[in-house]
Amino acid sequence: MKRIILTLAVNAISLWVINYLFSGVHIESGEALLVLTIALSLLNITIKPLLKIFTFPVTILTFGLFALIINGLVLQLAFSFVSGASIDSFTTTVLAAIVLSIVNSFLNELLGRN
Repeated sequence: MKRIILTLAVNAISLWVINYLFSGVHIESGEALLVLTIALSLLNITIKPLLKIFTFPVTILTFGLFALIINGLVLQLAFSFVSGASIDSFTTTVLAAIVLSIVNSFLNELLGRN
């Protein structure tokens, strides 16, 4: 249970950081941030692994760069589920997904959760 709460907290902080850094990312309230965090976590558990399996050949052909597109798709999908949260363009989504991954890695390293 503690691990789930820490994961949600790390995701929430990371989403708050991308909201602060990108003018194209809009999270209107704390409630929208919480719902977005839960939606993103659920999509990372369910949809993302399926996308990785089905797009594995393309990921190999692009030397792993297609994984960035998958991360962007999952992030865009999470934003589409939450009212009060929006993202302007797919380019912003992919860049935000990259920053989200970096911030998540940094926070997990800081907490000693590798």
